[in-house]
Amino acid sequence: MLKGGDIELDDRKRKILSSVVNVYIKTGEPVGSKALLETENLGVSSATIRNDMNDLEQAGYLCKPHTSAGRVPSNMGYRYYVKTSLMPYKLSKTEKTFLSSKIECCVGLTPTIQVLSEHLAEFSRCTVFAVSPSCYGGVFTFEVVLSGKKTLALMAISANGSVKSCFTKLKNEPKKEDIIRLSAILNSVLSGFPVEQIGSIRLLVLETEIKKNCIDMIDIVEPMRNLIEQIKSYELHISGSANLLMYPEFANIDTAREYMQMLSSHEKITEQLLKKQDKDINILIGDDNSLLAINNTSIIAATCSGSVPVVFGLMGPTRMDYAKLSAGCQYITEELKKLMDEEI
Repeated sequence: MLKGGDIELDDRKRKILSSVVNVYIKTGEPVGSKALLETENLGVSSATIRNDMNDLEQAGYLCKPHTSAGRVPSNMGYRYYVKTSLMPYKLSKTEKTFLSSKIECCVGLTPTIQVLSEHLAEFSRCTVFAVSPSCYGGVFTFEVVLSGKKTLALMAISANGSVKSCFTKLKNEPKKEDIIRLSAILNSVLSGFPVEQIGSIRLLVLETEIKKNCIDMIDIVEPMRNLIEQIKSYELHISGSANLLMYPEFANIDTAREYMQMLSSHEKITEQLLKKQDKDINILIGDDNSLLAINNTSIIAATCSGSVPVVFGLMGPTRMDYAKLSAGCQYITEELKKLMDEEI
């Protein structure tokens, strides 16, 4: 006996719940006992199916739309299905080839993520988010270049050549020896540390060293703080943003408007996907997805455990094919990790 919400689900009720979910995923139409009897090999009578569906509705696993005699899974029903009845899906060779095609032509992490996201969006017919560091490569070195009479370019360069830069204007024209001295200070204080370890204390040390050795350059401290924060920030890529509007669940103008507003909330999307997950693949159904909760939607969050933290989020209707789309998410994260191991 498997304990669910308000009742215990025996194997028969669990099988009926699973069948309702599977049929609803395929058809998008409320499911009745007759449809289950005709399409699913349950081995019981129509009356038994009706009684069990009624019990499942009373327990909160199914719900009944006002205009239909059939039933649809509730969020609780989907969660129970994913937890107890989801069967592994094996991607075909054709599906794998489609998902990973053209990535061998990509140069760098960002183009690779964009291509994988676009392929996953087309494969799933859902919206795909990808969150990755705006700059990657672990430890950085720093350079200072005079780019104008009183303007300095401050550059952070990672081990793999990834570059972030900013410009700052000084009150006075700097001397060549001061620029050389400033570069040396930046690297002695900041270089050799993973960027996530460069915090307020190390930046305070930087400020102290500049005051002590080249006070005329003190104006670069705040731009350097901003540059470090820029390095630590994440980029969000969105693919297939129009896909969800093709589903009947989004025919309602209020739901469509809510979805379009969510797409502009880049900080919320990034925050949701960067939440610590207990597994490489996590399925967030309905209000499990607290920041991006939109009626009748779920998110599959897939974390790439390579040298650079990258998270893909696939958003679709709650009646998505969880097994197939989870397999697709798993595959692209594995392919990305292989490329990272080969040093993109």
